[in-house]
Amino acid sequence: MKTVLIVDDEVRLIESIKAGLKIYKDQFNVVTAYHGEQAVDRLKKHDIDLVVTDLKMPEMDGFELLAHICTEFPFIPAIVMTAFSTPDIETRLKTTNSLKVLEKPIDFDELADAIMENLEEITKEYAVAGFSLASFMQLLGMEQKTSLLNVKSGKDRGYVYFRQGRLFSAVTKDKKGEEAVFEMLTMKNIEILIKKLPRKKIKKNIDQSLMSILMESAKREDDKAVLDGDNEVFSEDRESMPSGNADIPSRDEDNNKVENTINFFKGDNKMGKIEESLEKFKDVEGFMAVGIFSPNGEMAAEVNNSGMKLDEIGALANDVLLKAQKATDLMDVGRGKTVHVDAPKAHIIARCFNENKDFSTTEAGKAHLHLVLIIDKDGNLAMAKMKIDSIINEVASAFR
Repeated sequence: MKTVLIVDDEVRLIESIKAGLKIYKDQFNVVTAYHGEQAVDRLKKHDIDLVVTDLKMPEMDGFELLAHICTEFPFIPAIVMTAFSTPDIETRLKTTNSLKVLEKPIDFDELADAIMENLEEITKEYAVAGFSLASFMQLLGMEQKTSLLNVKSGKDRGYVYFRQGRLFSAVTKDKKGEEAVFEMLTMKNIEILIKKLPRKKIKKNIDQSLMSILMESAKREDDKAVLDGDNEVFSEDRESMPSGNADIPSRDEDNNKVENTINFFKGDNKMGKIEESLEKFKDVEGFMAVGIFSPNGEMAAEVNNSGMKLDEIGALANDVLLKAQKATDLMDVGRGKTVHVDAPKAHIIARCFNENKDFSTTEAGKAHLHLVLIIDKDGNLAMAKMKIDSIINEVASAFR
């Protein structure tokens, strides 16, 4: 259920508004505050969906409160009540992005209509199923979408705003910007809702690219897993631990896994052979770039005519391909192996080649790799797909 915060230093007015809004108790809850500072406290403790505030108040006035909301809770709309509406005040209100101004004495029916109208607007949302937050954000980036996401996990929630495919702004109850995104990426059992785009102007609070944030988030999770593992080991009874130089993986070994993966391809000229095979894609009309990735998302080789950062797409390929294969496995229609994204300016084709029977694992002596091919929107898609079938088998020999 939605929650509306009413802020005014006139106690009788607030009590009157609360009494009048009781007829809507099945549609939204009412929380009250008698000045701006108290309202800030209510915003921290409650999941507020809409704020209705007076302007002239002690402690912190309405303008200061609206400025705080714009900075800390940019996706919460506001309705202003005032007995002192002037052109100057209206100009100042435009800078705070309030949605509607109601003059005092308040017409209750007009206030109720304004509240219901705004709640109906923010209630328009669509649930996203079958995607992790990371993979869905990557799809928004690839499709250059402008979207507002509401991410929920139990009582925790946050908002992520994309503008033309770029991560633009994010907030949770306690964090904003990049740190808010990191917090949402660690939430468990999340629900992703696509909200109606906000009317008010949203301030940018994120400078990093989406891919750099996802990579940093993965690194933080890995570091946390290593530390949690250390704590578990050292909490055990030392008498149960092996003596001497037991075969326990060291921190250095764990940190060198990625480097060893790349070194494998460099050895025996494997990378050169892979690139030689990938060069054949240049014959495809509209060819832009192609890359080969190990199952953990590290790039083994690329041929790139477009200048795009192809290495950043490795994580996307892994996530999307795995979910596609899980879906086809549940449908009992055979293992899915190709995902085709038809974007406005290009075709992105991600292909999994795995000789192991279990699509989610890698087995020694059997090839497991991902290929990502990008061709221009008007390129020869049919020829590109034919090339993939032949070339991926050539490349597979380097992975066995």
